[in-house]
Amino acid sequence: MFCRDEKNNINEYQLSDKINPLTIVGLILLFSVILTVGEQSQYLFSLIFVLGLLFLFSIRKAFRTICSLLIVWGLIYLLKPHLGNVLVGSIYTMLLIVLKFAPLFILGRVLSSYSSSHLIAAFRKIGIDGGIGIGITVFFRFIPEISIRMKEINNGMKIRGFKASIFKPIKTFELYFVPLMYKCIDISDTLTCSIISKGIEYDGQKTSFHEVRFTFIDIAMMIGGMILLGASLWKIF
Repeated sequence: MFCRDEKNNINEYQLSDKINPLTIVGLILLFSVILTVGEQSQYLFSLIFVLGLLFLFSIRKAFRTICSLLIVWGLIYLLKPHLGNVLVGSIYTMLLIVLKFAPLFILGRVLSSYSSSHLIAAFRKIGIDGGIGIGITVFFRFIPEISIRMKEINNGMKIRGFKASIFKPIKTFELYFVPLMYKCIDISDTLTCSIISKGIEYDGQKTSFHEVRFTFIDIAMMIGGMILLGASLWKIF
């Protein structure tokens, strides 16, 4: 009885238990097409849509994301008059790509907020089990782990007196990439042990703590995404 009451309290406050992770996956597929073929108006609606979704999950993350987007936009504005330089042009193009596909990155961040068991349960619900479902789950759960490791590397660089600089991209890449590779190897061993201990390889029928189902919120979000997709395709044809 205690466990059942505790789960009800968790569901009351966790929005991730009210929105199906498959809805986020579907939105990623829809917005991939919208951002590729859509115009600026569809891009702005898409950005507002995903920022509103992120606000529902975490207000702090939403504000940090908005600040990051404003910084990227400011850098693009500052670099635009100096596009004659090859290095500046490369950085400018990279920032444009980041800004263009920001809604996809935001949706990926939302999806990474789900637990691995919740994601696997959702994929099992539609018959995607085994290697494909586990691979997608590990990929999206690995995103916040990379962020944590990058902070550890950054703190280690400060202690040792190393400084990253956008004007020295090769040295900066080396300072981050080499320790990150070693940390990823260590994480891979931990992931393997976790997968084995959770009985993923068991062939019998499996159950899940999470109740995966589509709600009115899921349907409304998918309809909104399809409306944006239809508007983008309408402009083409």
